Amino acid sequence: MSSPHSSSNIGISITPKVGLQASDVLGSHFDSVEDAELWYNNYARMLGFGVRKDDMRRGKKSGRITIRHWVCHFEGVKDERQSQNCSRVQEPRPITRTGCRASFRVNYDDSLGKYIAKEFRPEHNHHLASTNEVHLIRSHRKVTDAELAQAKALKHIGVKTCQFMDYMADQVEGPQNLRFTRKDMQNTLDASTRAEVGDSDSDTTIAYFAAKSEHDPGLCFEYTLDDENRLRNLFWADCVARYDYQCFGDVLAFNATYKTNAYHKPLVTLVGTNHHFRTMVFDFALLADETIDSYTWLLQTFLSTMGNRKPMSVITDGDKAMSKAIKTVFTGCIHRFCCWHLERNAQANLKNEDFTRKFRDLMLTPMTVAEFETQWSAVVAEFALEHHAWVPKMYSKRCNWAEAYLRGTFFAGMRSTQRCESMNTYLSRFVQQKLKLYEFVRQIDRALRNIRTTETSDEFKTKYSTPVLRTHLQSLEKHAAQLFPLRVFSKVIDEMLREGAVIEVKTVKAVDTALYIVTEFGTPTTYWNVIHNLQENHIQCSYQMMESVGLPCRHMFHVLKVEQIAKIPDNMVLRRWTKKAKEHNTCGTTKPEVDTDVSEVARFSALSAACNKMCYNVAKNVEAYANALVEINRLTLTYEQQSKRDDLPNKKLRM
Repeated sequence: MSSPHSSSNIGISITPKVGLQASDVLGSHFDSVEDAELWYNNYARMLGFGVRKDDMRRGKKSGRITIRHWVCHFEGVKDERQSQNCSRVQEPRPITRTGCRASFRVNYDDSLGKYIAKEFRPEHNHHLASTNEVHLIRSHRKVTDAELAQAKALKHIGVKTCQFMDYMADQVEGPQNLRFTRKDMQNTLDASTRAEVGDSDSDTTIAYFAAKSEHDPGLCFEYTLDDENRLRNLFWADCVARYDYQCFGDVLAFNATYKTNAYHKPLVTLVGTNHHFRTMVFDFALLADETIDSYTWLLQTFLSTMGNRKPMSVITDGDKAMSKAIKTVFTGCIHRFCCWHLERNAQANLKNEDFTRKFRDLMLTPMTVAEFETQWSAVVAEFALEHHAWVPKMYSKRCNWAEAYLRGTFFAGMRSTQRCESMNTYLSRFVQQKLKLYEFVRQIDRALRNIRTTETSDEFKTKYSTPVLRTHLQSLEKHAAQLFPLRVFSKVIDEMLREGAVIEVKTVKAVDTALYIVTEFGTPTTYWNVIHNLQENHIQCSYQMMESVGLPCRHMFHVLKVEQIAKIPDNMVLRRWTKKAKEHNTCGTTKPEVDTDVSEVARFSALSAACNKMCYNVAKNVEAYANALVEINRLTLTYEQQSKRDDLPNKKLRM
């Protein structure tokens, strides 16, 4: 039996008609159960009701579906015993069943090899949904593979579900034209993530790093397991991070105050500063806890990854476990406590703003050890704190926080873990506390890629721009512009400008050495000694800015001016602050090559961009719109069929 609605391509030529009668449908042929279901679902959507699967039977020998029955979503009645149960904790759901008998059934015909419509009841006993309501019916809500791919691409760059739902709704002129709700999209995304992650989140994360290492041979990742074979600690550093550490790993800052993942593991970020005075990340680590053993494992793994090169100095928030691990692993390294944390600690313990202000001055003001000891005793006596438990405790650790004891140690201008705190704030834009480990690691990697684009921008500005000379030491300034990147150059210029306030008090010259005793306008009682080795053109200042920051101070520039020296001597130029800082590398690591294999994600993004341009132009003309729609449908059908032949639907699109 045939019918006007019969076709082997149900999705193309069969168009459900509103107001169909049983005689219009009975006897229609369908190539598969899916084709029959698609037809009835389209009919239901046009008419304004939902569809539920009902009875199904299979052949005993073939296993093929022989009977398939669909009913209206209002079919049946609710069991009254459920609503009358007084012991229910939750409020019963509203009644949605009306006993509607509308239905559709197909039977398989062995002789034809097709499914034949054997039952069609069009009558309903309830109101039908309007066009603006039909998208809320469950059977008509489905997120397609294309929509899911687009949503995953947007989610991958941090766009929230509500935001890309608005975007998708705008594309189809309103949310009523979408075939899914926000909850449907969120559920589909969650299911897709679970499918990607698999049974074990940690196994998937390790597999992710293993796959990534194929494109980045310099990637190092290490992990430990607990007694129950669960992931305990995780460490990773890519080739770029290892390369950067060899260039700028003289000073290290880290803390573990950032917890934002589903397992509440502390994230430890080890950072430094590059030759543009920008924060750079050397590695990330997720630890099981903040104990001495965990930090010791982290630092030992870090050293092994970085070719056993220890930093000159480390800055932390003063955590006891961190301090003991640093003392054990980074032997000979100078450990400094964060001045910001100490200042807060002083206020919390003493609750005296005047003391906190003077404590800060003692902590940060350059002075001799003798001057510090005298002023410390005076401050303690002034506030009568001789017997306060916190005061002698901090005094015993003065070598870790007082500038008087830390002068001459290189810290690259850092005195706090502010760079770590800023990094944590930046990372909060990418990660959320509910993220599983696999998603968390991928988002951290995405954030790291964005951070590194800043260095590219700084390099571009330095390479293709020349600063305007603005000091009275123009020959020295011109030489500095040739040596230093722009952001470092600006700090050097500040010292040149401040040279104008330097006053020469006394000069003592010998055969090959000159001693300059200088002071500054406004501080007549403070003196600095500058020694100039005339034979080697070597200049050293007791201010020790060169030793602690790595940049020449105003007192050194004053001697250059007096001696009529037009270029900055070599001992006043630290390579790590120059434009050539990254040209020298000692660990043998190189930056990873760009993967030339275009990924599925990249192809998807490229095609999306190309389609956006086409849609923009086509939408301006009605005829062009109609022609484009026909062509798009043709291409969609062609590649859907090709996808089925290539068995691509089972291949996951990893975003």
